[in-house]
Formats: sequence, C-alpha cells, structure tokens
Amino acid sequence: MHYDLDALIVGAGFGGVYLLHQLRKEGLRAKIVEAGNGLGGVWNSNSYPGARSDTPIPTYSLNIPEVYQTWTWNERYPGEQEFKAYFRHLDNVLGMSKDVVYGEKVIKATFDAAIDGWQIRTDRGTTFTARFFCPCLGFASKNYTPDWPGIKDVYKGLIVHPNQWPSTGVDMKGKKVAVVGTGATGVQVAQEAARDSAQLTCFVRTPNLSWPMCQEKIDPEQYEKDRPLLEYQLGTKRFTTVGGFLYEETERVLADDTPEEREVRLEEAYKIGGYYLFFCAYINVLGDQEGNDALYAFWRRKTHERMTDKKKAEILAPLKPPHPFAGKRPSLEQDYYEQMDKPHVTLVDVVNNPITHLTSNAIVTADGVAYEADIIVLATGYDAITGGLRNIEITGLDGLTLEEKWKDSTTSYLGLATSGFPNMFYVYGPLSPTAYASGPAVVESQAHWIMDTIKKMRDQNATRIDATTKAELEWREKIETIHAYTLRDKIESSWYLGTNIPGKRREVLCYSGGLPMYRKEIFDAIKPDWKGFTLKTTDSN
Repeated sequence: MHYDLDALIVGAGFGGVYLLHQLRKEGLRAKIVEAGNGLGGVWNSNSYPGARSDTPIPTYSLNIPEVYQTWTWNERYPGEQEFKAYFRHLDNVLGMSKDVVYGEKVIKATFDAAIDGWQIRTDRGTTFTARFFCPCLGFASKNYTPDWPGIKDVYKGLIVHPNQWPSTGVDMKGKKVAVVGTGATGVQVAQEAARDSAQLTCFVRTPNLSWPMCQEKIDPEQYEKDRPLLEYQLGTKRFTTVGGFLYEETERVLADDTPEEREVRLEEAYKIGGYYLFFCAYINVLGDQEGNDALYAFWRRKTHERMTDKKKAEILAPLKPPHPFAGKRPSLEQDYYEQMDKPHVTLVDVVNNPITHLTSNAIVTADGVAYEADIIVLATGYDAITGGLRNIEITGLDGLTLEEKWKDSTTSYLGLATSGFPNMFYVYGPLSPTAYASGPAVVESQAHWIMDTIKKMRDQNATRIDATTKAELEWREKIETIHAYTLRDKIESSWYLGTNIPGKRREVLCYSGGLPMYRKEIFDAIKPDWKGFTLKTTDSN
C-alpha cells in the first residue's frame, strides 16, 4: 500500500492526534502511523497497575471543543483506563481512526531533494510520500532493558516492562515480585504490588523524592458548572504559566520566608498535594541551594514520620539529599511509603550493592544474596527524549543520517526542527520544554507553530524549509545557559540528561525557560519574518 500525502505523522498520542486534527481542518492530506492498536500513545500501551497521570485535569487534556464539551472526567488524576476511554471518545467524536495506520512502525524516512518531500516506509512494507514528516513520538517511546547476565537465557520466571504490560493483566497475588527502578513507573507499580504480592523486593538506585498526590473524585455536577471555563483554561490560561498548568502562580521564593513561615506554607502544600508546591507555595525551588535544602529537610521529616522501619526510611529518604529536590520530577504517590513500610517488602540499595546476574529464579546482588522472584518488573525507564527518533533510520540532505548528525551532540532549532533535515518537524522531543511542562500544552503550542509554518510556506510558494546550523547552535547554547542557572546543573544522572542509559553522553535535553518564554521564542522565529531558516520557493527552482 502506498499513500501520497501532505504530511505523515508518527505516533497517535496527544501530539500526533492534535496535529492530525489541525492538518485536517486545513484540508491537508495527512495520516498517522501508530505501532499500537489504538489512539493514546503511552496511555494506550500502559496497562500496568497504578498507571496514572501526575498532571491534574483539565490541564492534561486537549483543547478540542467538540471533545471537551462532551466528556466528563471521573478523577482529578486519571488512570490508564480512563485515558483509554477518553481517547475512544475522542475517536468517536472526530473519526480519527480513518486516517490512522495501526500496527505498523516507521523504520525508514528519507528526504527526497528532487521533490522536496519525504519517502517513508514501515516494517510491514507500507510506503508514503509526504511533503512534511512529523514524528510525534513522545519522550518515552523506546524502552530500556538492562543486559544483566542471565536475563535472556537463564531466568525462568516472568519478566515484564511496564510499557509492555499485558492488557489481560499480571496476577501478582501470592507471588514473589521484584520491582527494579524507582522512577514514576517504579513507584506506581511497587505501590500496587505491595498490596497483593506475598513478597515484594524493590531494587533502589536513586530514591524517588515523591510528593503526595491527594487523589480525589470529580463531582460531576460541579464539573458541569465549571465546563464553560474550559475554553479559557485550555485555550488561554495554560499558555501563560511556566509549566502549562492551571495554578495561580506565586512570585514567592523559599528565601522570602522565615523558617516558621516556610513550615506553615509547606504543611499546607503537603496537605493539598500535587504540584501546587512548585507553583503556588513557591516558585523556582531550584533557584536557591539553601532554600532547596530546607525543602528537602521538610520532605524527609514528613516521609520518616510515615514509616516505622527507620532503615527503610533512610534508604528512601536519606540524610544527604541524592539530588536537589525537584531536580528530578517527583512522582506523586498515594500511599507509597506506607506500602514500602510493610514487613513483606524488602528494599535493596543497588548503589552500594548492584545487581550482578540472574539465576533461574532470582536476582543476585554483589554481596551474593539471591532475591527470589516469580515476576520481575523492569521499571528501568526509557531511552528518553532522543531514543524514539534515533530508533528510526532518518536520512536528510546529502545522505546524512540523524544518528550521524547527533553522534557528538543533540542539536535542534526551537526543539522542532533539525538542520539538514528539511520539512521535518517533531513535537515533544529534544531541546523543547518536554520534561518541564504539561504535555498537552507543549504539543498544542508546537502543533500550532507547525501549522503556521506550513501555511506561511504555502502563501510564499515555498516547498522546502530548513533550519540553519548557526540558529541550531545558538539554540543549544541558550538551553545550556538557562539550565546552568538552576540547581539541575548539579545533577549527574537523570533521564533529563540522558545519563540513565549506560554509555549515553550527558547533555542538556530540555528547555527550562518556561512555556510562555518558549512560545515567544518559537513564534517570533516565523513572524513577521523567518529567523534561523532557509527556504526554497517555486520561484527559485
């Protein structure tokens, strides 16, 4: 099967779905290639126990009136089942699936200079010719699996990565379960596994500095009363805040308060839960080491108060901070520390006692102890932000591949385009606010930029657009400069920096200047004049 298109999108998550909707509204021929069997991206593939958003609704939803006017959420922080239902509703309303090729992966995309377009192929042989190539892969589309000896050919139990959790579920009742990893996914899985398993062993490298979620049900009557506000909240308000949330942001910083005042404010934020702490209690908690240390001390005390096993508490909330508080995105937990405190739960510090190999029924650490497990959950994360793009063989001008281009440094202009790869726009990827802002607010901003760019090219009879190397290098420098102003610069290991993957170089991968500043940067680059781009028009052919 072959398709001739104006645009080919890869991925049917929030970004891909929203971009397809905008392209169709302009009358452009567009399709999505989606590896899964439905819309939703990670929310379609994530079926592991505890899978849940850490962004409250309605922030974490798309600004499509036909959809939000006919949909009511059930929980403040929806789980994977509710997101699957949301995307089914979206599909029913918009008829997206007729323009989605399911069950196929794009494996090769090559820019064809003769036609100023892309030739694209999937793993099942479907081909596409498209003027624009738009990877909307998200930041977590490539799983990371450790290569411990015995993992492939010795261990006889079940090994499962959360992103590949069977839709039919995994029965953990009465089983010996091991969870490796303490990122957001590891926290969510462990929190649930502790309820059902006979024995749970959690392997901890860097403890997650988790903050209370404070989940709550949505009152449908109140939601209906508030529905008229959605147009403003989703269409305007989100884009005025640093993280794309709907909080009323404060200008107060930690250093503004006395210790007594800070204690009162932090107690309130702890009871409210969610990311209220980082936007309403205080802003820029990563701007001051002394204030950040005080915040960590408060959190550590609250965590220890919730646990009776002080040895476990010290592993999960050590005296010395493992990194600046919020330097890595804190997971939002419901009763994680109470669950980890249970006597059938064992915590293993793999920094001082790393995993060496697997036997037929156990994980073995450096001290020779074998931790038996019927089920091993590899919450070991993803080759985040760049992994999905590099997983496709993408070839630009003069035969240059993206893998070759990014061999020594990940470069991009505006977190949207890469020099030498004309007419390729990606969303929610490297060198944009990807990890530091609400996903829908970021991808909608980027999708509208892509649409404005395409329309302006059409008005100017342009067939090709390419970022300049100079603009790309200046953008890289700007991102590194902003990053250096925060305590994130002191973090050695994080998926934000690529260092969660062995052998992957350490580099800043996200724009941390906030969503309003980012939006100004990207739209100023195309209005009123092009900045940092070269164009080819039909007049110059």
